[in-house]
Amino acid sequence: MTSTVHAGTAAQPGLPFPLGAQLDNHGCNFAVYSPLASGITLCLYDDQEREINQLPLTTRTGNVWHIYVPGIRAGQAYGYRARGLFKPEEKRFFSRRKLLLDPYAQGLSRAVEYHPSFDTLASEGELQRSPLNSGEAMPKSLVVDHQFDWQDDQPLYTPWTQTIVYETHIRGISQTHPDVPPELRGTYLGMAHPSIIQHLTELGITAVQIMPIHAAMSEPRLQGLGLRNYWGYNPINWFAPDPRYAVADAITEFKTLVRSLHQAGIEVLLDVVYNHTAEAGLDGTTLSQKGLAADRFYRFDGPGTRFINDSGCGNTVNVHQTSTLKMVMDSLRLWVEQYHVDGFRFDLAATLGREARDFSPHAAFFKAVAQDPVLSRTKLIAEPWDIGPNGYQLGQFPDHWYECNDQFRDTVRAFWRGDHGLLPDFCTRLMGSRDRLQKGIRALSTSLNYVTYHDGFTLQDLVSYEHRHNEANKEQNRDGHGHNLSANYGVEGPTNDPAITALRAQQKRNLLATLLLSQGAVHLLGGDEIGRTQRGNNNAYCQDNAISWYDWSQPDLELYRYVQHLIHIRQSSTLFHDLIFSPEQILEEPAQSDAVHWFNSQGEPMSIQDWHNAENQTIGLLLSSTVANLQSELSACAERFIWLINASTKPCAFHFPGHAKLAWQTLLDTRAATPPPVSDEKIRDQYRTEPRTMVLLSQPNALDQ
Repeated sequence: MTSTVHAGTAAQPGLPFPLGAQLDNHGCNFAVYSPLASGITLCLYDDQEREINQLPLTTRTGNVWHIYVPGIRAGQAYGYRARGLFKPEEKRFFSRRKLLLDPYAQGLSRAVEYHPSFDTLASEGELQRSPLNSGEAMPKSLVVDHQFDWQDDQPLYTPWTQTIVYETHIRGISQTHPDVPPELRGTYLGMAHPSIIQHLTELGITAVQIMPIHAAMSEPRLQGLGLRNYWGYNPINWFAPDPRYAVADAITEFKTLVRSLHQAGIEVLLDVVYNHTAEAGLDGTTLSQKGLAADRFYRFDGPGTRFINDSGCGNTVNVHQTSTLKMVMDSLRLWVEQYHVDGFRFDLAATLGREARDFSPHAAFFKAVAQDPVLSRTKLIAEPWDIGPNGYQLGQFPDHWYECNDQFRDTVRAFWRGDHGLLPDFCTRLMGSRDRLQKGIRALSTSLNYVTYHDGFTLQDLVSYEHRHNEANKEQNRDGHGHNLSANYGVEGPTNDPAITALRAQQKRNLLATLLLSQGAVHLLGGDEIGRTQRGNNNAYCQDNAISWYDWSQPDLELYRYVQHLIHIRQSSTLFHDLIFSPEQILEEPAQSDAVHWFNSQGEPMSIQDWHNAENQTIGLLLSSTVANLQSELSACAERFIWLINASTKPCAFHFPGHAKLAWQTLLDTRAATPPPVSDEKIRDQYRTEPRTMVLLSQPNALDQ
């Protein structure tokens, strides 16, 4: 319940820190940053969002306006109105008609839905201030008390080498699950339901990467089309969990989700968007920062009418500016300290590394994170590009950052599709892409490997469609990636042809096995493990419906068990995720060492001719404890695996390197939908692989150790 603060309340000057609304036992301190405003008014509202008081902030310290209001309690609704010049050419967009969300608000009264009164300009293209008052349509900021029973929750600190990241959407994962009560489906509490958590833990997931939950607003264009921004990559506030996923209280319910996941041994990573906001450009809306400090918060190219658009969403946040950098850091710390999240995936992270204009791995943001005693302990993932100048920066992020590796995605997709001339590049991706992600002389890979991500085809669609089918987005099928490196194997979309269905299933197993057994960290797209389809839509950002939601009615349980088996294999041996190479070992060819031995189908070491044969689509790999001589030392290895890869359309008989009398046991053969049964029959010196097949063999009883 909100408190009632009457007009006669005796306000006090308060303090300029911390920014936002800070409760104590007697009231609340409000502080807001606005260098160019001529005045700021704090507006207070009751439970029905009726305005009950206006309090001018008469005290200013530097660029911060502040006031202390006695009697305020948790739940109080409020907003700001800022006075000042409306001169877009001078980067000033002040308007007393706009009720502004506190940029530091830690709770919102309801979800933000676009309303014409939010518009900055009176009409498109004309530099006239909108006359509409947004006070009624704008959700209200809420004063928050973060008390919560964490039940001794502590960070899990799962090592990166043992991390399996599972990307999912809060609504999508539970919206149709039959075991989740209808009133909880599509919410924070829905994802926290034991049936969802059991699905993740039994699969072997160690971390969930949750798509954006910072309070966001759908683009006006989508609203006009009867669509909405489902993904949430259009934030308006970085401190408040989005109310649209709450049953009643977004703050408590998201904390409950984090606590439940931690109790199951699963870390929580947030996908965060600090590169742009929903205020868009000149013709966009005035919701918060544009009406308070546009000149500091956004990047401009000359006059304020020219917003830099490195994000592709109308504006670009200026993290190079001190006050904005502070705000990003304050937001990140809040999610770690108050919500116990374990790390972040940064959307268009190249933007965060832009100094005056260009990207730098030594940018202030990276230094601030590295020295921060809270944030430096978290998992940090970069989407290492934006659409600005020199925006592709894979491999250029600081040492402790992992990076989304699109080169792994593209090479692995193309190789298994059957493209020629990719074998050396494919093997380099298997070994952690150290050609791009070595980062100095460090031996460990920081590649976050993935085959599918939210922006693109699901795994099922990757092997079912050669072309995108985004008609439901109402953009004449022009949006989304056009270069998907996908295949349909004879029929576009669903088919009852058993041969095509079998081949698609086998290719999914090949792609998953490659992902789970490669060096680097693993990113799985949620739902791939049960055969989720988006019906060929590779850009379902605006589909808050069955196109995007998981279909739990007929999950592919064979595939689920197959992924379980792959994760079990990966976690059973450091050879699949923790190999170390010297710089010399990765110089001119796919990484090779006394633990990594590449061989051809004859069991002989790969020659230069083998590597450069563009028609070659087969290779073998022996992974073992360090051995220099395969003939004499391999039999004494504590761990040894033979990995056979045949992406061609013909069978291939592989002869094994090393001592011919060694026994091997099959752990995996992707031609089969189920893992091979445990057998006393041992393989000695060769194995015949079928077309488009991957096989993994080990010393007997490897998974029982």
